[in-house]
Amino acid sequence: MSFEHFPPSSAYNKNTKYFSISHDDYFKDSEAESLLEFQPKGRKFQGGLGDNCLCIDCNGFLGSAYVREYKKWASIGMTLINQDGGNFKACGFTSVEINFLKILKQIIAIFICNNRPIFTEIYPGLIEFVRDEESTYLPSRYKIYTYLNNEGQIRTGKIFYTNLYGAVCEFTFRPFGYVLSIDNEMNFENLLEITGLKDITDYKKTEIEMILNKYPTYLPFVPMDYRTKEEIKNCR
Repeated sequence: MSFEHFPPSSAYNKNTKYFSISHDDYFKDSEAESLLEFQPKGRKFQGGLGDNCLCIDCNGFLGSAYVREYKKWASIGMTLINQDGGNFKACGFTSVEINFLKILKQIIAIFICNNRPIFTEIYPGLIEFVRDEESTYLPSRYKIYTYLNNEGQIRTGKIFYTNLYGAVCEFTFRPFGYVLSIDNEMNFENLLEITGLKDITDYKKTEIEMILNKYPTYLPFVPMDYRTKEEIKNCR
């Protein structure tokens, strides 16, 4: 297996430094306020977030097929979160000549890489969507949402089974956060669903008006939690 950066190294992930800890170690003290002050111990990794999760051929395929478009998308997001010093709650913009089909395939590849191999067996259709560069077919049980992010912790994209949202994966690495919702009829109105953008074939002639909310992610193992530090500290 070869090392795959997620997100791609060219999307601001070339020199990322991070700690890798277990869910249990993080929640030894379950008080939300103390979790804000959590200081991980052990080896610090560097050289970009990623793992040995793909064969050389698949790694090369993602690089040649989708990474260039994803890099463009990440650059747009970084421009957005840097405006006005990042001091805003939502941002509207018009996307021009953006191939969202490729971007969505790269996003789903990130979720695949962050979960165990059985993930694609339990949830068929994901890896087939990524492997076929031209296919726009993704089973309707899957929905992808996004938001802007410039504060808090990385969320790794591993699957969680929640009582509020069902099965969800959430990956957050600035400037974006992504949520993959599975078998959930609920629409997350606070997030922007982008699943349907895969069907835009003539993207060079299509302009899309988008409004993205910006959320912090201070608790890395708590999916869909966008509370500020103050809100977490005041929670009793």
